[in-house]
Amino acid sequence: MLTRPERRAVVIMVGVILLLAALYAGTMVLFPDGGAVSYQDDLSDGTLVYLEGVVFDTKITSNGGHSILNVSGVDVFVPNGGGESVILPGDRVRVVGLVDTYAGTKEIVVNSINEITILVWS
Repeated sequence: MLTRPERRAVVIMVGVILLLAALYAGTMVLFPDGGAVSYQDDLSDGTLVYLEGVVFDTKITSNGGHSILNVSGVDVFVPNGGGESVILPGDRVRVVGLVDTYAGTKEIVVNSINEITILVWS
């Protein structure tokens, strides 16, 4: 049997866990993309962004097996995404990633192909 201070500690711990779960759920509702902002060319490198658009082109880099998707005129770099990509030109997608500048051109870099959601198949 638990003593009175032990019961109080258990109640406090359960309350804290429930509060944290509620805060997490609220955050997911209010910020579904983790606080990402809509992509714009003038955003600084490292900014978390989202972009919805149509895939114009897909290509695999000559080394490393990475993919580069052109989504409505913006390049999206997908590391190690060349072999598993099911995204085709004409698909409407939503991308969440970080802004980066490569060879003087802004692009969005994602961690994996899983950060690209196909909204409408072509």
